[in-house]
Amino acid sequence: MTLQGVTYQGPALETPEKLANLPSDLIEILWQVNGFVAYAGGLHVRGMTEEPEWHSLDRYWSGEMALHELYRDVQPYDAPFAQDFLGNQFLLRDRNVFRLRADTGEVRPLDLDLAHFLEACREDPVEFLSLQLLAEYHQSQGMLEPGQLIHTMPPLCVMESDAKVSMRAVPVDNAISFLAIRRQVQDLPKRRGSL
Repeated sequence: MTLQGVTYQGPALETPEKLANLPSDLIEILWQVNGFVAYAGGLHVRGMTEEPEWHSLDRYWSGEMALHELYRDVQPYDAPFAQDFLGNQFLLRDRNVFRLRADTGEVRPLDLDLAHFLEACREDPVEFLSLQLLAEYHQSQGMLEPGQLIHTMPPLCVMESDAKVSMRAVPVDNAISFLAIRRQVQDLPKRRGSL
């Protein structure tokens, strides 16, 4: 597998028996490389490992950061195999890739299987993964480190098209937790009056 801008490769696969529960197309990728961060932080494909925690597929699938516990439209059987630099998640559901927009909770099919998803990333990562904002971050603040995502203020889902956005690098868990909690608060019933 040829990748551009690789900033991290997962450790060697030590527990191959854990692969048994994964979709076969994901097993094939993880046998080659146990996850990676590519496109200068633009795409992170998780691996089967306990350390580092931010790289652990198990942690975000069934562990303490299980995405189906944080987002109502993510199912327990959705394998959260990857994320982009903003914390948007890529899920494998019935051999198809779905995209979870982390700031809105919206889950949409990409109409691609895993092989075609990775091929689309390789062919035009800037356009397919919308890496324009990441390029701005690189120019103004430097490289994104493995284990970090970009936190934007205001969140992109509420930003006006001509507004300036503030960006900073934060640990993966902080970004995902913030976006998920923000999404859950928006889903709460609105109260009339004030306290």
